[in-house]
Amino acid sequence: MKQKKFLIFTIAIAVVFAGLYFLGSTRVPPLYTIKTQIVLPASPEKSWNVLTDFARYPDWNPYLPRVEAKFVSGESVSFTLVDENFPEPLELAAQLGEVSVNRSFYWTGRLGIQGLFDTRHVFELYPRDDGNTDLHHYEEFRGIIPALLPRREKRAEYTRAAFERMNMALYQRLKASAS
Repeated sequence: MKQKKFLIFTIAIAVVFAGLYFLGSTRVPPLYTIKTQIVLPASPEKSWNVLTDFARYPDWNPYLPRVEAKFVSGESVSFTLVDENFPEPLELAAQLGEVSVNRSFYWTGRLGIQGLFDTRHVFELYPRDDGNTDLHHYEEFRGIIPALLPRREKRAEYTRAAFERMNMALYQRLKASAS
């Protein structure tokens, strides 16, 4: 009888972990995505150079005042995040995903095991005919915790506002460097 209970318990745990893994997978659509975009006053190359120069983020970035990483796919990223959802800045870690030079990069974050709270933070640059750049800056949220968080719409508003502050600071940084 003990062996049967143990087997049932083991199968139940395996099903829970498989479900969590699936919920955190980028193969399933995100629960929600916070999207922003802005036209940057510089070419994709110049925009890329500022956006990927993590060492200079403290000089201009109000949302991510510290990002430390080797800019290579698969490398760990550690950063400080400032967002109205949290009373104090958060110290977080993620993993740098695919990098397409002068085009896009992202990092994925995870709280605990996959499927609890998983994010994918994306920066995409698109050239414009006028020589400027469209920046699409967004984050996808997956997992059980984002599904259960209260006041999700209000939290999303705060995060969107933080993204927009970063976007505008990047705009100002590029504008100042062009002068």
